[in-house]
Amino acid sequence: MYKNLLFTDVSLNPQLKLGMGACLLLPEDAINVNPDSIHKFEIENQIVVKKFENTSSTKLEIETVLWALETVKLNIDKSGKPLRLYSDSQCVCGLMARRQKLEGTNFIGKSSGNILNHAELYKEFYKLQRELGFEVIKVVGHAPHSSHDTVHRIFSYVDSYVRNTFKEWLARR
Repeated sequence: MYKNLLFTDVSLNPQLKLGMGACLLLPEDAINVNPDSIHKFEIENQIVVKKFENTSSTKLEIETVLWALETVKLNIDKSGKPLRLYSDSQCVCGLMARRQKLEGTNFIGKSSGNILNHAELYKEFYKLQRELGFEVIKVVGHAPHSSHDTVHRIFSYVDSYVRNTFKEWLARR
């Protein structure tokens, strides 16, 4: 098991290049319950959000994970059991598999010969991974409610919270 569980998700308006990231840190025993016993308001009261400007979908996903890791870094138990990070982002979930290649090429694109667009974000991600020893778990986003296990139920609450909070913020702008 893992002592700490970190859920992250985002909501984005690509035309405005504005987004919002959300994170939720829970203890390991939070997923050892029946999904039907999890109450949305209890989860939502623990979610933290941050607004991001001049962003894109890939950049926002990584920015949110980096912000979330920095936010929770001091509050996690690092005694033996690592952090488990839950995300539905293909980019974030694929970064661990791409690590050796990216670091091996010094974050330079093979065909262009240029530094990758998000190289600095990738480097920070890998730095935090070394420091915190987290594992990334891919969550299937927008799964039917009836198929939710505990992890999916919690993630769906984070997802709906960030989408609704972002819509409300955009409406007030």
